[in-house]
Amino acid sequence: MKRSFLKVLFLGAACTYLVGCNTVDQSKLPREANEFISSHFSQIPVTQIVDTITQMGYTAVLENGTIIEFDETGDWEEVNFKKNSVPTSLIGTLPEGIAAHLTEYYPEASIKKITKKAYGRNNLIYRLSFNKPNNIELSFTKDGEVISNNPEDQRLPSLAKRFIENQFSAEVTAINTDVDGDIEVVLEDKTEIVFDRKGNWISVKSKKKALPENFLNQLPSAMNKYMAAKHPEQFIKKIEKKGYGFQVKLNKPKELELSFTKNGILIKEEAGNE
Repeated sequence: MKRSFLKVLFLGAACTYLVGCNTVDQSKLPREANEFISSHFSQIPVTQIVDTITQMGYTAVLENGTIIEFDETGDWEEVNFKKNSVPTSLIGTLPEGIAAHLTEYYPEASIKKITKKAYGRNNLIYRLSFNKPNNIELSFTKDGEVISNNPEDQRLPSLAKRFIENQFSAEVTAINTDVDGDIEVVLEDKTEIVFDRKGNWISVKSKKKALPENFLNQLPSAMNKYMAAKHPEQFIKKIEKKGYGFQVKLNKPKELELSFTKNGILIKEEAGNE
């Protein structure tokens, strides 16, 4: 289930009710969801509950800012801890191999988010996102086996390897193959690149600096000319290929989102939603 909590929270039309302005009635949550909260977050009050209009799930917000998403039956799908500590009891419910991997390779890492998603009837994937400075994601099978993020354990398609070598100077520090075949690469300078299984780039994201000129020069010239003329003081922090062309997100303070055709002609420009 993919839901944006902020959109659900602030767009009243997307909810049938929003409990928490004064009191929170946890009876609105399925029994399994309440049991999950009481088992792992018993000392932290629930301050808000969002129930989607389609009855496809629930979002519970705790007093410390932790956000928990449940499906329509009350089974948890995602826990976003922000910068709060992760309950040991919750880690204990994950496949044994996950805890062992964390203990061996990331004993000091701070977990930001744990996501559980089913792909098909028997294919369950756990994904763990870490706070800085690790700032990476790890995926595990339902049996707790890591879908490796170690570059030494995986081979990039030759097309992706050439793309990185030609456009970027930073070394590869992590590779994570998603369940749908997409390959997520993290570079030493924290640049994140997503490739399809053939090695074609899908998106490129930079954290705090402009993307390399070598890469930008490969983009449609009309797009580069527009950026130079209209937004000379800003840089592209993320670019993603779309069916219509490209979606571009700029850095602060404006954080604009722009859409271009495949030839680099502007389609629209609007405030970003991140």
